[in-house]
Amino acid sequence: MIGVIGIWTGFRQLKNRTILNRWNTTKGKVIEHGVYQPNIATLSSGGFRYAPLVRYSYQVDGKEFVNDCIHPKRIQAVQHNTRKWAQKRLESFPDDVTVYYNPEDSSESYLVQTPKTILWIVIAASCFAVLLGLLFFLAR
Repeated sequence: MIGVIGIWTGFRQLKNRTILNRWNTTKGKVIEHGVYQPNIATLSSGGFRYAPLVRYSYQVDGKEFVNDCIHPKRIQAVQHNTRKWAQKRLESFPDDVTVYYNPEDSSESYLVQTPKTILWIVIAASCFAVLLGLLFFLAR
């Protein structure tokens, strides 16, 4: 059952990714950056709970917005790892950034699209889980 949900989720997120690619873009300015520990449930140890913080501002139709979503929230939760990883990731963002924003709700934005590879890995792993489940079921 988990595998089927994973397959469905993977394809649904690929569809979301296509929609997000059509969002408008504008120039933004990084107004704050740092490393923090997100308040999310995780199985990893405390040493792997660091995430880059990139808070940016941008304007749409003369109205200013501020956000800190690096990846689209619709697809991907906050990435976290070691403090060194988060710092290195943080350094990859220049002071001036391209912001992708939702044309229907300009306050919703992101900086970096979720790679297709990640979504295809979710689908492949889920297919493997389904096949493994079928093998165990048939072996009974």
